[in-house]
Amino acid sequence: MANLLQVARVIFARQGYRATTMDEIAATAGLTKRTVYAWHRDKEALFRACVLVGAERFPKLAPDGRTVTRALERYVVELHRELSREDSYGIGVLFLREVQEFPEIAESMQRGYLDYMINPLAAFLRRHGLEEAGQVERTKLFVAMALAPLHNTMLVGLQLPSPGEVRAHARRCVAIFLGGSQLGL
Repeated sequence: MANLLQVARVIFARQGYRATTMDEIAATAGLTKRTVYAWHRDKEALFRACVLVGAERFPKLAPDGRTVTRALERYVVELHRELSREDSYGIGVLFLREVQEFPEIAESMQRGYLDYMINPLAAFLRRHGLEEAGQVERTKLFVAMALAPLHNTMLVGLQLPSPGEVRAHARRCVAIFLGGSQLGL
């Protein structure tokens, strides 16, 4: 199953949702089409599983003795590293390019975003007094700021930042977020 999902992610990322077929995924994974359909009822279900397996790779924020500042900086760097991977970046581009034609893929992307990125990060921020109980708005603002370089690459065609640029961006992003938090902004 893990091999199937990795193969499918790569094919979806390279070819897009429309051009990807269950036949091609099965053949590339070395499985019969029947087996693929036994595990995933249709292409949408397989795509959803691919999105969620990628979302499970999002960084985790666990108590590890780091300061909040260092933990958030590390989170931004690791999030960039994951979302810059060829398959993750390709799935993001696929979404932007094809969501209007295939609105059913939006639910999978939103679930991955909320369940694996926003909600865990919001819980971490709440534990440190940086997000209101029951809210995720500050978390969403932090993530938007953190991911701005990736979004600029996807939407405007700018180059992906280098690892050094990502680290510098992470420091600025966290400093602005925490400074705004202390000012009540």
